[in-house]
Amino acid sequence: MKRVAFLLFLCHMLVGSLSAQDRTADYYAYVKSHGIAPLTYLADKLRTHAVVAVGEDHWIKEHPDFLCSFLRKIANDTLTNVDILALEFGNESDQKIVNDFLKADTYREDLVLKILQHAPDNYGNPYLEYVRIFQTVWETNQQKSPKHKTQIILLDPKYVQASMDGEDFVYTGSRDDHMFSAIRGCIVKKQHVLFYAGAAHTQAQIRGVKYKERYYNFPSAGFLLKKCYPDDVFIVNLWGAYMGSGGYEKDEHGHWLQIDGGTIDRAFAMNGNQPVAFDMGGAFNSITIKQYYANPKRPGDWGGDVQAGSPYRPDILMKDWIDGIVFVGPVSNFSGQTLLDIYDEAFLKTVEKRSKGKFKRADDVFEYLRKIHPILQ
Repeated sequence: MKRVAFLLFLCHMLVGSLSAQDRTADYYAYVKSHGIAPLTYLADKLRTHAVVAVGEDHWIKEHPDFLCSFLRKIANDTLTNVDILALEFGNESDQKIVNDFLKADTYREDLVLKILQHAPDNYGNPYLEYVRIFQTVWETNQQKSPKHKTQIILLDPKYVQASMDGEDFVYTGSRDDHMFSAIRGCIVKKQHVLFYAGAAHTQAQIRGVKYKERYYNFPSAGFLLKKCYPDDVFIVNLWGAYMGSGGYEKDEHGHWLQIDGGTIDRAFAMNGNQPVAFDMGGAFNSITIKQYYANPKRPGDWGGDVQAGSPYRPDILMKDWIDGIVFVGPVSNFSGQTLLDIYDEAFLKTVEKRSKGKFKRADDVFEYLRKIHPILQ
């Protein structure tokens, strides 16, 4: 009996291995036949859609770097103009600051740092790569005529800052509701929008947070945009690694855990790890959200309690959440964003209050952020 059980186990492992190899071969065949250069791909989508939503993995350097590369590539292309860059990491209360920044005759990094202080995290977004996005927009605008200059809108609602400070506030809807409303206004004005945010906001998904015994579910901004303007919105995911609550997680060899055990990353490797982009289709149409988001170490742990109202059902397909994928390079080469001191005296007082006296210096915040997001530099 033991021998039979062992043979059955070997057969199961062999079939699983062959299945993974088959999937990788199918992914590679599709990438090879349908993939194009990412910057060209994104430009094509922007020319043919009112909104192109690009979902990043937070705390990863290569994703905002890709955005900057794209903005520079199309800087002099009036047929691929970004009228509006809609950003998650900024509060609507600072809209005048970003407007003044874009109108300034000289590059004003001090204004950018002020904007990042009010990003939707207790201690701001102290990341150099986000600064460079604002810098890139300002610099490329210097080459453009007034009618083609890119404007930036900050998507986070005002009440978020008051909430973090423990002050009274008026709840005006979820952050995703607010993102949708702001971008909808741009669509109505026939402006071309590049919506850049964390993938949870850009994907057309129903999000859920468990509260006591039930899930509190709400639509993402991408979901609302796609439902209201299905032909005008195109959603792209920037390819990454397995994302835990604090960012990418490592395997036993110190490498980033790959999505679905690396079946798709191996296909990209077969393609020479060349940057590539493509619409969902072929073998990619069968990828489930469980394959995409389950921890490869513990795939059985993924998903919520459907009986309690969880929207995360393992059979949902990624093609129902996104329209395309951009692979900017092998995730094994990815690194974390670079920490930057955005903390003037006034904001340090806010930080000290929010941390209940724990953080009094920028270095205190950096130590904390590196602890909860180990990938940060």
